[in-house]
Amino acid sequence: MVLEESDEYRMSVDGRFAVWRSRDAGESWQRLTDGLPERAHLVALRDAMATDSLDQAGIYVGTNTGQLFYSRDAGDSWELLADYLPGILSVEAAVVSS
Repeated sequence: MVLEESDEYRMSVDGRFAVWRSRDAGESWQRLTDGLPERAHLVALRDAMATDSLDQAGIYVGTNTGQLFYSRDAGDSWELLADYLPGILSVEAAVVSS
């Protein structure tokens, strides 16, 4: 889950982009930021997050300003996969075996 300031102001809360994770069906949430920009008014739109089907889930998040971040460890740490894209409206993930 990625939080926004409000529906009117589509930007990250306090200019601090983060992904939030729950491992107990939403009873509690953990803020995940390792590898994400510290101060950035980024937003991920509703369909701009996807996961893959690997045992240690890969997570992919696209932003309204064209960055695509990914995590190979279920969100514990993040890296930039692509930058300077158009605003990302939707992300899909698939595992391709050889």
